[in-house]
Amino acid sequence: MKKHFFRILIIDDSEAMRYLLKQIIDRNDITPYVEDAPNGVSGVEKFIQFKPDLVILDLRMPDVDGLDVLKKIHELNPASYVIVISSSTAKIDTQDAIKFGACDYIVKPFDRNEIAFKIIKALREKARNDQMKEYLT
Repeated sequence: MKKHFFRILIIDDSEAMRYLLKQIIDRNDITPYVEDAPNGVSGVEKFIQFKPDLVILDLRMPDVDGLDVLKKIHELNPASYVIVISSSTAKIDTQDAIKFGACDYIVKPFDRNEIAFKIIKALREKARNDQMKEYLT
């Protein structure tokens, strides 16, 4: 996967979760370009500056709700790929995340191999969509 050098942004209020996700990305040799943000406000700022190919977004954060961050990200770039992660198993949270543009929803605690697979899958889909856009223009 490193051939394309994808950019991933992790937005999560838990420093341990941000570290774990970075380790998973690194150990699976997905990309060397990973940034993180400890809250929704700085996450949106980093999204604007870093222009990530994929965002991994926590649903529940103390400053700004993850759904509001998701809406803002898709307002800035409707073609954004966002994987929402949350400890919530409530059906409404999953439905809202998908409704507002998430490409996937993962419940914490998650299997490390599962999240690596879902990250790679989302990046491949983004690469295919980018190629199709290039082809059509």
